[in-house]
Amino acid sequence: MDLEPILNGLLPPIAAAFLLVSLGGARLVPLAAAVGLYVAYVRIKQWPALPTELWSSPNGTEWLLWSVIAAQLLSLLEYAKVWRGRLATVSAALLGAFGVWLVLQKVAARWSSLDIALHVGGGAVAVALLALGMRSLLQRARPGPWPGVVITVILSLDAVALVVGGSALLGQLCGSLAAAVGAAVGTTIWKRGFTLGAADGTWIGIAHGLFLVAGLHLASLTWTVAGLAASSLVLLLLVGGKQKSAA
Repeated sequence: MDLEPILNGLLPPIAAAFLLVSLGGARLVPLAAAVGLYVAYVRIKQWPALPTELWSSPNGTEWLLWSVIAAQLLSLLEYAKVWRGRLATVSAALLGAFGVWLVLQKVAARWSSLDIALHVGGGAVAVALLALGMRSLLQRARPGPWPGVVITVILSLDAVALVVGGSALLGQLCGSLAAAVGAAVGTTIWKRGFTLGAADGTWIGIAHGLFLVAGLHLASLTWTVAGLAASSLVLLLLVGGKQKSAA
């Protein structure tokens, strides 16, 4: 078994998370995950084309990469209080939906109008709902590292499903996100006060949905497995809600 591709996907996000989250706290988890994802793609595959190049020559996997990074940037802006409130919530849903169109743009060119409506339209609604659902669940979750542990499990399950579904590359990239969150949680060993917020729900929910959409249409992931993986976010209910303060 060749360990180099696995290490190329895991070491960059782990290093970025340990460094950035140790220095700046949980608000830098989106940045650590973005850096780790980008470097992992470069080490595993190649330098990705810029979005300006992808407009004329679309590549679903690279649009997936840039869409997730855009979601992580949106989360950072929310933590910086530049993008907040209802605007942040609506933007999360719109970005998730737009990301589906970008990822499927090339393959959809061969589809009928009905297939486009079903797969692109339906996928856009599903990813938007996943983003909103993840934001809501993280906002209600009890503070502490356990939501991060559950997110690590969810993204890891996605990664395994993608590998089984025929795409080692998608599995490795999704695994890099799981590694980033897991390493960020690991900083609680020496740094207290770690918790994920609603802002993280934007990038995590969008990544969760877009990787499954890509697995369905760019690889051989089955609808049954994708549905089970998508519903895994209910695992966040296991960590409970925030306790109400006593009157």
